[in-house]
Amino acid sequence: MGIFDFFRKLTKNKKREESENKKIIFSTPDLARVMDNLNFSLPQSRSELEVWIESKIKEIETKEEEIFYLIKEKTNVLFKEIGIKINLAKKFDINLKKADDRIKGIVEEGRKKYLESVENLIDILNNLKKDRFENILASINKIFLDFNKKSHLSYERATILIGKEMSEIKENLKEFSKDLINLFNENQDLIDSSKRVSLIGLKLKLLEKTKEELEEINLERISLDKKINGWEKEKNEILDEVEKIKKSREYLEMQKKEEKIKIIKGELEKEIISLNHIIDFKALGNFYHVFEEERNILNKHKENFQINFQRDMGESILKLLDGAKLNNEDIYDKVNKIQNKKEELLNFETEFKTEKNKNQTNELSFKINQIISEIEELKNKRLKEEKRFENLKINKEEIIKEIRENIEKFGF
Repeated sequence: MGIFDFFRKLTKNKKREESENKKIIFSTPDLARVMDNLNFSLPQSRSELEVWIESKIKEIETKEEEIFYLIKEKTNVLFKEIGIKINLAKKFDINLKKADDRIKGIVEEGRKKYLESVENLIDILNNLKKDRFENILASINKIFLDFNKKSHLSYERATILIGKEMSEIKENLKEFSKDLINLFNENQDLIDSSKRVSLIGLKLKLLEKTKEELEEINLERISLDKKINGWEKEKNEILDEVEKIKKSREYLEMQKKEEKIKIIKGELEKEIISLNHIIDFKALGNFYHVFEEERNILNKHKENFQINFQRDMGESILKLLDGAKLNNEDIYDKVNKIQNKKEELLNFETEFKTEKNKNQTNELSFKINQIISEIEELKNKRLKEEKRFENLKINKEEIIKEIRENIEKFGF
């Protein structure tokens, strides 16, 4: 039935909006808690906004109640008017019409079913429960859609022989429908107001949640700062301890030994280079050219004399020199000098290692590195919390803007 297209359009998005349109009750404590400590400046004070929301809800509820009772009143009028016409339609004698019995049977069946549908429609309308205006609208729309679907064919069959009596019933229903359409048209702004108040309530709850999250993040930032400062303090204390150790006599002695080890290593390398220059590798090569094993030893020393000599402290090269009778006093003296220097180096390295193990700076340095890693991790975490805090602040301002815009639409 085309006359109810209005209802169909209005309820098209009902399912999607259903959750938004549920009734929202703002208790005074809840609203007070939401508005407390909000860092924004709406044009109204907390008490004004509280009073305004409560009054707007009451205003909407009152208007919805008025509409409901007006619908009930119109339904009662319809019930009385259409009841008379239903009786007239029932009393109509189809035998007065010239038609074969099959047609009369179809008409009789159509009349019976249509009038039952009308009576059922009136009964359902009479039993409508008080509800939100939008929900009542949707209910009535569904009631009439179901009625039209079930009664259309019955009406067409009944009106084959019954004209005026049936059309008057239909006309009554049309007039009732028009009255409801006018009523709904006149109060369409009530639905918008109800949605807007609901939205304001939802946004206030979201604002409260956002504020709580901001407070949690702020507490977390304070906690992180406290931890960072604690680690920084401990790190500085350890650094001070390391500096004290570095100024101690034991540490300075150890540093001297370390420097002495570097000097001895340098001297040792120079002596080995000097030895390399006085060995006649050409003569050795000529002597051992047919001996593969000796030739390999010789070649290794020629390629890297420093490493291969220190590997056995010259034992293998001296053996080759003795075998070829190419050894001399200068070589022996140089080898002895190198061996003595090596022994001196080992003694200093042993002493240095012992003192280094006793030294606490290595352990403290390791601990400092651990603390630095911990501080970096905490700083990264704080940076994330800072970004989250800034994003929530932006969200908060957007929510406040939406609340303000929706309040201003009421002209408040």
